[in-house]
Amino acid sequence: MDEAIYDDLPDDHELAFVALVQYYKAKLDAAVEQSEQGNAIAYFQHRYCNEVIAAARSLSIDYIKDHALPDDERMIWDFYSRFETDVLNLIIQIRINHSRRRKKYSVALDGSAKQKIRHYIEQIRVAIEGADLGPNKRDALFKKLSELTLEIDRDRTRFEIVADSMRRFARLSGDVEREGAEPWWKWVKLIFGEIDDAKENEPEARLPSPEERKRLDPPRKQLPAPQNDRGSGDLDDDIPF
Repeated sequence: MDEAIYDDLPDDHELAFVALVQYYKAKLDAAVEQSEQGNAIAYFQHRYCNEVIAAARSLSIDYIKDHALPDDERMIWDFYSRFETDVLNLIIQIRINHSRRRKKYSVALDGSAKQKIRHYIEQIRVAIEGADLGPNKRDALFKKLSELTLEIDRDRTRFEIVADSMRRFARLSGDVEREGAEPWWKWVKLIFGEIDDAKENEPEARLPSPEERKRLDPPRKQLPAPQNDRGSGDLDDDIPF
């Protein structure tokens, strides 16, 4: 099971770190729940912290990779509490940053744009069916078109997925290009045109402006102490009783 999680990690180092932390935390929670000895919990927490630090160092995750486990296991309780807070804080930052990055490099297509792009994909499909291609290459091109259709139907279409599909599509259709025939590239250009137009018209995502803090009134000037007729500041001298 440990080997499988490492084989399926995301390519992005930060997202890979998040996936590993989730895996290590689930393993910790399961071990604590099954443990019948209270002193064993410290061991499981120590193991969890060690695994997370090792992952952070391997993936060059700043701040977390610089943590050092305490030499005395009796100190692991306090260390774990602070460490878990730091890890959670970092994961929240990673998720927010990647969410905003995905929005920057993706676009929400409206119903009209999706309908047009599906029409263009269908025209490409018709052109492929009429091209002189072997069955294997034709099936591979159809598969790429199906993947592109799924991406277009997402809430937000990712630029890198569309570009990668088109790159693979171009490579697979190389034989047709070398023969001087480009029966479907006009449809590909129209697809990119719809995506570009949608991104141009998409409002820029902005964080809400922070509330303006109320300014405190400046300290009032202190009035001078009242003076008696003799210039003395002691009022007791003027009081007859």
